[in-house]
Amino acid sequence: MEQKQSQLVGPVEAPVVPALPHEMVPESDPERTPGQWVGTNASILNVIERLKATIDEETSGLELRASVDFDGFGRRKNRGLLELTRAMRMAQDVESDPRVAACLTGLRASLVRNQTALQIQLDAVKEVSAIIVRSIQEVESDGTYSSTGPAPCK
Repeated sequence: MEQKQSQLVGPVEAPVVPALPHEMVPESDPERTPGQWVGTNASILNVIERLKATIDEETSGLELRASVDFDGFGRRKNRGLLELTRAMRMAQDVESDPRVAACLTGLRASLVRNQTALQIQLDAVKEVSAIIVRSIQEVESDGTYSSTGPAPCK
């Protein structure tokens, strides 16, 4: 059996992909133009919305007193902040886009709500740990150095 080998003649060129025609832009977002990629305001809006969704999810779990994976949410929030920082650096004229300002205002409101929920959780943990510390001290102490005097003998 004879095997045929194909040989390429000349350099291989990548195919040219044309831009989307204007008619293919979704009508629901008339501000969007074809070819908006990373570094555009649309990219920033997507990053802000993902970060806000993560923060709102954690806050909802805290408010419902559900079990919350703090490590997982911490990683997701850190990643979202990194993405937002990178997108903001790559974007141009982001300060003049009212959509970005509105999304950042919504993100700020979510962060305030999240901070309040986390503070409540932290205060509760501090209170429970103080109760545990007092209980341990009472069990280990014989009352010698207490202001009420030694504990009665049993």
